Amino acid sequence: MSREQNTCVEDVRIMAERLAFLHYAYAKTITEHLPQPLADQLIEAAIDAYGKLAADSVMKTLHAQGLEPVVMNYKYGKDLPSVGWDYEPAVMPEDKPYGKVSKITRCPLAETWKELGEEGKRLGRRYCHVDQAKYKAYGKGYRCVHDKNTLDGDDCCIIRVELDGPDDR
Repeated sequence: MSREQNTCVEDVRIMAERLAFLHYAYAKTITEHLPQPLADQLIEAAIDAYGKLAADSVMKTLHAQGLEPVVMNYKYGKDLPSVGWDYEPAVMPEDKPYGKVSKITRCPLAETWKELGEEGKRLGRRYCHVDQAKYKAYGKGYRCVHDKNTLDGDDCCIIRVELDGPDDR
């Protein structure tokens, strides 16, 4: 990797760390000042709103490229940086052939929340619901599931997006 590429990756990871700090700070503040059920409700509402904004941005980017908002085009919507996270190839289970699977072996957000201790992991895990919120807002009945999450103690994150049938609607 060139020096420029290393700098780019480092810059993205710094921004991811700052985003992780922001989520932790607002979630911690909310939980310290409100009863737990209300705090949980507000954090979930914020993450749902954030997920919708992200999905809307992806759909706008796809539209500008003349692409349909289907699950296999989601990656072209520029939802996440192309550097900073590490991925490995993954395939849909044979009994659920429609959709996609992502295997993330390094998430700079999760790394930051782990460094903040148990409360960091607990509050950071709340952020991970953004994946479900994005695909819900993206539409067409997609179901997003975290099969694994490093904040739950797993060795990687596996995010599966399922469809009931071919995505040609």
